[in-house]
Amino acid sequence: MTFFTRLLGQNDAAEAVVAAATDLADLTPEARATLAPAVLTMAADGRVAEAEHAMLQNLCAFSPIYARLPAGSVDALIDSLLDEFNTKGAEAVIDHAAAELAMPLRETAVCFAMRVAMVDGHLAHREKQALAEIAERFALPDDTFAQIVDVVGMLQRASDAS
Repeated sequence: MTFFTRLLGQNDAAEAVVAAATDLADLTPEARATLAPAVLTMAADGRVAEAEHAMLQNLCAFSPIYARLPAGSVDALIDSLLDEFNTKGAEAVIDHAAAELAMPLRETAVCFAMRVAMVDGHLAHREKQALAEIAERFALPDDTFAQIVDVVGMLQRASDAS
């Protein structure tokens, strides 16, 4: 690849995949664990909506936890976590995430998950169930969980909310 190709951002697709895979190997366990609840919530209704995926991308883009990841790495991480949920089961992945995270990052992870769940301004029944289960497995105090629900609810209100 020439200097000008790099300068213009015309990277070879294979190079981007290798870079993303390398970056995933370099991720801290906390970074992976922090994203797991959001990915689970995103898939809770049986499909991954484009808006949910975009919200998760934006959250990661502005989070210091994921700030240094190059393009494609968050997608690779999301795919990796979806595969892990399918092979190990949601309970095992969330329990592992809880074991990896101190309480402040558990709160961050639940905030990410709540933002993804409410991207459309509404909280679906399965999303509510997933969030409640995550909060319980993360041993999140009830008042902290209620604060997260309230604040994210304010941030993500639909235009038709009254």
